[in-house]
Amino acid sequence: MNYLELAQCFEEQNSSEHYHQNSEVLHIKNTIESILNNNTKQLLFLTGEPGVGKSAFLNYIEEQFTYDIIKFDIPFLEPIDFVKILIQKTQTEVANYSLEELIKQVISLYQNSNYIVVLDEAQLLSKDMIEIIRILADSKAFWFILAMHEHESQKILKEPQFASRPHKVLKLQNISMQECREYIYTELQNKNASMLADEITKKHIKDIYRLSNGNMRVLKKLLYTSFLLIDYAQKKDKEHYKAFNKCILTMAAIDGGLINA
Repeated sequence: MNYLELAQCFEEQNSSEHYHQNSEVLHIKNTIESILNNNTKQLLFLTGEPGVGKSAFLNYIEEQFTYDIIKFDIPFLEPIDFVKILIQKTQTEVANYSLEELIKQVISLYQNSNYIVVLDEAQLLSKDMIEIIRILADSKAFWFILAMHEHESQKILKEPQFASRPHKVLKLQNISMQECREYIYTELQNKNASMLADEITKKHIKDIYRLSNGNMRVLKKLLYTSFLLIDYAQKKDKEHYKAFNKCILTMAAIDGGLINA
């Protein structure tokens, strides 16, 4: 069994190809689709703790939705540049360099369309960017999905530009222990490692879940490090560490700062 390949399977990445569609994900996806189909254009906020999978979720819906999506992964933008990018996405030449005129142009271009503007890490938005989003949201030319960390979201949602306007808040939660088990077993079976899946006992799953608290980023790092350690042990003929066991899991947890050595 190639443990290095198994480790790479649990590397942190945001591609939709490796995204685990648990019940929580499907519920939020279906909720967003229902809002898009039945409500007027408004602001949608996707919140959740760091590592819960917000960025991966945004990539997932980008492929799953039939809507046209314009996505910004890092919101370090000046308002004028943000509006210019939206104009250029329509293959239209920027007609003016006045922000006021550019706003009129972009609203005119998108007024009768059904575009969703997605901004990840929205807790980093500047005051000026928040105001531009408010203006564009009020125009009803766009849907907006703003993803942000749970803690910072409380402050941003109190901003007058957002608090007084129609919006929905959707929270992406950590996965359950059952979903943790299903995720691990599914990934291993996809790598033709069913025998290893059998070696990971219910007790191991409980330990993995306790250490990660169901946070996908932490869970993946725990498994990634565990399989790297087994790969190293096999290459160095360290007999006690050649298989998945509590000792391997403990070392991976120490490496990840989950246990104080």
